[in-house]
Amino acid sequence: MTRSLLILMAIVSVGAGAAPAAPDVDALQRQATQAFERDDFDSARAALLQVLDAKPNQPAVLYNLACAHAQLGERRAAEERLVEAISYGFVDFFHMDRDPHLAPIRAGERYQSILLGWRELLDARADATESATKRALRGRYIYERDPALRLITVSAFDEQTTREGRDEIDTIARWAFDLLFTDAGFDDGADLTPDPWVTVILPTPEDFMRMVRQSNIGGFYDHDRRRLISQDIGPSFRHEFLHVLHWRDMTRRNQKHPDWIMEGLCSLVEDLDLTSDGEIVPAPSWRTNISKRLERGGRLLPLETLMTMPRKRFVGTRPSAHYAQARTFMLFLDEIGELGDWYADYVEGFVEDDSGVRALERTLGKSLDEIEQDYRAWLRELPEAPEQIRPGMASLGVVISPGRGDGPAIQEIERGSDARRAGLRAGDVIVAIDGRSTRTMEDLVRLLSERSAGEMVDVSVRRGSRRLTMAVRLSTMR
Repeated sequence: MTRSLLILMAIVSVGAGAAPAAPDVDALQRQATQAFERDDFDSARAALLQVLDAKPNQPAVLYNLACAHAQLGERRAAEERLVEAISYGFVDFFHMDRDPHLAPIRAGERYQSILLGWRELLDARADATESATKRALRGRYIYERDPALRLITVSAFDEQTTREGRDEIDTIARWAFDLLFTDAGFDDGADLTPDPWVTVILPTPEDFMRMVRQSNIGGFYDHDRRRLISQDIGPSFRHEFLHVLHWRDMTRRNQKHPDWIMEGLCSLVEDLDLTSDGEIVPAPSWRTNISKRLERGGRLLPLETLMTMPRKRFVGTRPSAHYAQARTFMLFLDEIGELGDWYADYVEGFVEDDSGVRALERTLGKSLDEIEQDYRAWLRELPEAPEQIRPGMASLGVVISPGRGDGPAIQEIERGSDARRAGLRAGDVIVAIDGRSTRTMEDLVRLLSERSAGEMVDVSVRRGSRRLTMAVRLSTMR
């Protein structure tokens, strides 16, 4: 039996137990980190072993212990700990293969067998993760795998909605690979060291609150656990999925980009239009409206301030304003056709300047002050995105609520509207207008804002397990 198969068996057979955490675990981990920093690997090993005694089977701790053993010349122990780390969830090949602490074992047969079996190891880890997810989630969930994007999708939505959401994600991936992450692409099975699988969970609202315990976010991506959770299959899903692709790109490059870039890029795909040939066109949104209001009030941050802002301030003080300004500037770069060139220049010159300022000046051939003037002029001319149906605008003639993540739900039909004649009912979930998806209230408002009262539109709804499409004449919002 080959070494790689032995490792594969270890991953499949190991169970994930956990003892109660001792109160000094954090202190022990700090001790280990400090010991690594002063090359005191004896002390690091001792502290990490105590952490494992208190909190077994932690992949990061096992990995660090492998590094300590390797530096102490304890090859066999280092190899065993590395295999354990992988079996309990360590999947960051790119970090592992760059880490100087593992240099003493890198030429060994065991380490080389890990490289040769890496794809199998990741597949076995995916099997274990999917099994654990099935145990944790009750009720009717759809489980699917996308080998090309290396996603395990776990969806509480119906099959058609899930499929439509996945098709949208494929489109976003093609856009991202063509424009931004040009060294990446869909996995064809040939790469011996592919990206780890990511588990995408699209839960019921009840499970979302149980898992996330926050009502003010639409979703998140945890790169350490390779897990994405989204409460809707629209903007939040698109946003968090682009985080997956961006983190993969950063991991391969050994870079960590600032928040204004990560959140600016990922929020760019929250609101978009699809052209007739399937191309993505990011659109103005409620976030760009915030930026417009800030600019009118003289409170829009200078670009240099936004681009050099530390994480603690970006996410801790007025985060909505910071996210809005990051997205708006990315939309500016996209509309002037410079987003892809700027990102390529940025990652190339990352070591020189990780803020993005110098890359911006090189790409646009202007000083930051000149770019700032162009940007603010563009922002003043940017159309305001509608955020609600106001009197005088086109309306379906129904009262709606946000729904459960796959589209706004009709609460009641207004008297005199064409919706009743067309056959719409209370409880219907509006999933598309003229074939364009309406996963959120914002999607619906934006699509209706492009129409006029009296026009006929095809309204697609989910009614229980059925999909229906009805022609509705738009009325005027009173």
